[in-house]
Amino acid sequence: MQESTAAGIEQRTGTRRVSKRWGCVAAFAAFVAFSVWRTSPPSHPVDRVFQADGFVDENTCAECHQEEAASFARTGHAQTLQLATTPQSREVLRRIADSEAARLEGIRVDTQGDSIHAYHSREGRQHQLKLDWCFGSGRHARTWVGTLEDSWGAHDLVEFRWSWFHEDHGFAHTPGQPLKVSDTYFGGLGLLFDHPKTRRCFNCHCTYIPLDDGRLDSDRLIPNITCQRCHGPQQEHVDTEGEVFDTSWRNISQIDSIHRCAQCHRRADEMEPGQIRADNDGIVRFQPVGLLQSACFKNSSKLTCLTCHDPHLPLEAQDSKGIWQCTQCHDGSPEKHSTCRAGHRNDCLRCHMPAVRGEVPVRFTDHWIRIRERTEPAHAEPAP
Repeated sequence: MQESTAAGIEQRTGTRRVSKRWGCVAAFAAFVAFSVWRTSPPSHPVDRVFQADGFVDENTCAECHQEEAASFARTGHAQTLQLATTPQSREVLRRIADSEAARLEGIRVDTQGDSIHAYHSREGRQHQLKLDWCFGSGRHARTWVGTLEDSWGAHDLVEFRWSWFHEDHGFAHTPGQPLKVSDTYFGGLGLLFDHPKTRRCFNCHCTYIPLDDGRLDSDRLIPNITCQRCHGPQQEHVDTEGEVFDTSWRNISQIDSIHRCAQCHRRADEMEPGQIRADNDGIVRFQPVGLLQSACFKNSSKLTCLTCHDPHLPLEAQDSKGIWQCTQCHDGSPEKHSTCRAGHRNDCLRCHMPAVRGEVPVRFTDHWIRIRERTEPAHAEPAP
């Protein structure tokens, strides 16, 4: 009887020890989970480009928002993707015949048929690529791509080796292309991108990308950055005659507002370590990256892309010389804000945000607001 009682006491004691041990483990796990939750970085903005439901014809927006729709149609965002077979695309591609550099590499483009084909001839062999899409509005450049299926049936793309650049009004190698032509089939025609990179390319030039097991449905694709890319699908807004509307831009934080644009124009935390340096002019093409390095941003709780830019207007329709934008803060009240030490009253951009040309014939306005010692690049690294 005593042995039985002792055994029971020992069993209950062991049970309590096990319970305490597992209780401690559970408490520690909860603490770790809470710590991770508290220290996790904020999530990226919701990207609507793969959201399938609720889109309406873009022309529907113009029925009520006539002024905004008319002006936005002239922006670069509204013209950033078109079929390679459009008259505008064909006309530009015809000019590649005038490029001596392209001819010396054995490049020829046939723009006469129902489809566009690029050909590369080398050592008696000829390779070809069907060009399907033209990326870019032409304000800076245009780049063509051809799509093709991989072994799983998903769409990859080949980025054409030659792009047209507005500044030089001519063709040059597309940024990122190797200097020497490789011996692969597409080597003389361009670079082959896998499906994930293909999605990223279309992601920044489309409002909606319909994908079926990785296959790009061109018939349902909504090209260009349109109203619904920034404001979301608007079927419910139309059905309720405006009673339901997008509120995601209301009371948005400063950094989240910038990150909306940075979905395509690049976030600073997406750069490779060591890329963000004052002497690296390769980052001028990524406006949000530079803006976040600026004292104007760091010392303000309000400065965003929208402080200076109206996304509904083309740049040429905006006063973008950086006078009224700058004097919103640098207003002559030295107790709060500094004024120009050089005594200038206009043309702020010339010194503080100059247009910088990198290793390719494109000039981008440097959004790292500062006093630059030079306006031409001394060292430009390729973007990751």
